[in-house]
Amino acid sequence: MIQLFRPGPSDPASDEALLAQYRSSGEARYLGQLYERYMPMVYGVCVKILKDTGLAEDAVMAIYETLDRKVQDHTIESFRGWLYVLARNHCLMEWRKKQRRPTDLHAPENMVFYDAIEGPFEVELPGTNQSLQKCLEILPQLQRRSVELFYFEEKSYKEIAEMVQEELGMVRSQIQNGKRNLKKCLGGVRSEE
Repeated sequence: MIQLFRPGPSDPASDEALLAQYRSSGEARYLGQLYERYMPMVYGVCVKILKDTGLAEDAVMAIYETLDRKVQDHTIESFRGWLYVLARNHCLMEWRKKQRRPTDLHAPENMVFYDAIEGPFEVELPGTNQSLQKCLEILPQLQRRSVELFYFEEKSYKEIAEMVQEELGMVRSQIQNGKRNLKKCLGGVRSEE
């Protein structure tokens, strides 16, 4: 069984000390040592989200490759917590990319969306994306824009909030309400056809 590394008496360097040494010296060995402690956690997060060990291994390496830049760009109070969120977000984006469906007239019967709170949900489309387009058009403007940015353009809540100039909580609410309204609308369209 994989166990997370916990610094003990034989390894007195705390996460904060290694991070400080890396930032001051720029030596990759400190960052590598720090990442190695939490690789089992990162791998576990990736397997849980991606449901594929090969993709999870690739994600673990991709996350490490971006770590240098990300560590420099962020204020990190708890490396473990920060890394967990980084790994989760990376894998969710990868998962979303794999779930994207074509937006042409040869769309599949179902579309899968991912909601960070509720997880994946599937919407059955009657025939083509025309039904989805109709339902999107009847959503209030902010809901429609938020849903399109989140699900189709893969923007984060924060990016959407900046783009539509609303608070983060309002954007989350608009996406949740928009998703619910789309499900209702698509269910109604399906029963009419």
